[in-house]
Amino acid sequence: MTTIPNVPDTIISLVIVMLLIFLAEIKVDAQARFKLPDDEVKVLREIAVQVGKKDWNFNIEPCSNNTNWLTPRSQDRPLYNNSLICNCSYPGDVCHVVHLFLKGQDLSGKLPPSLAKLPYLETADFARNYLSGSIPPEWTSMKNLKYLSLCVNNVSGPIPTYLGNMTSLVYLSLENNKFSGTVPTELAKLFNLENLILKANYLTGKFPEALTKLTKLTELRISSNNFAGRIPNFLDSWKNLNKLEIQASGLKGPIPSTISELSDLTELRISDLDGHSSEFPSLKNMTKMKLLMLRSCNLVGPIPGYISKMTELKTLYFTSNQLSGDVPKWIPKRDAKYKTDLSYNNFNESSVPSTCPDYL
Repeated sequence: MTTIPNVPDTIISLVIVMLLIFLAEIKVDAQARFKLPDDEVKVLREIAVQVGKKDWNFNIEPCSNNTNWLTPRSQDRPLYNNSLICNCSYPGDVCHVVHLFLKGQDLSGKLPPSLAKLPYLETADFARNYLSGSIPPEWTSMKNLKYLSLCVNNVSGPIPTYLGNMTSLVYLSLENNKFSGTVPTELAKLFNLENLILKANYLTGKFPEALTKLTKLTELRISSNNFAGRIPNFLDSWKNLNKLEIQASGLKGPIPSTISELSDLTELRISDLDGHSSEFPSLKNMTKMKLLMLRSCNLVGPIPGYISKMTELKTLYFTSNQLSGDVPKWIPKRDAKYKTDLSYNNFNESSVPSTCPDYL
């Protein structure tokens, strides 16, 4: 029987080292092969100057996935996102920037006009900085941009009418800035829009009926503004809505009956309505509801029995209304981990259990 001679450990170690070197060279070669065109690198330099970002290292290939350009997310800084993501599947191993996240970095410059020079860009997230100025008109040339978040910045002035020309947008958040004036009817041209978030600004006037053309909307948030008039009765135009937020918006009550058509709602937040008292709106078709807040809405009468059939309801706030009658028996039986607050109403004291928590 033939025996195989023992291979010295030094030879095995040498083979392993050579294999690792070979694999490393393949990786380096692949990274060198995929390169961002010089004109897009130049654009990134311009953007860095415009927003005040000083820590990009242009000695490193932007599409290399190096941590300077694609910083790993950290639990210690959950709101921080420093990510430049490229698509390198184009012919000739050419890369293009498709996603740009500069979130939570305390940037204090301006919104960058040069962003429009990244023709393949699909995502631009500048949330939670100190960026100022207005939305650059150059951005209207971006035909692939789907996601735009400017939330929590210092952007001011009216919402520009030309924003309606960015028809590729699916998600638009202008939340928590200093936008003023009316909502332009031109936004009705954003026919692909699914998420529209305008909360926490200084917007005035009536909410435009023209926006009923945005039939793909799944999320609409207009809280904390200075709108005039009543909650519009054309809410039923947005039948795909999952989330509707109208808290302290300046709009007056009552809640229109057309809200009953929004059967896909999972979150409904309405609060601080001026106006006359009104009975509880019909929400019986909203069986998917998870969060229901109707606070300070001048609601009178009993809590409808169908609320108990919202089996997915985790958060229930009916505070500061004029609700009366008995507290429904199913309320105290709700799981303690669910949030419930019915305080500041006119319920019969005899219906409130002696062991009932403060929220009743």
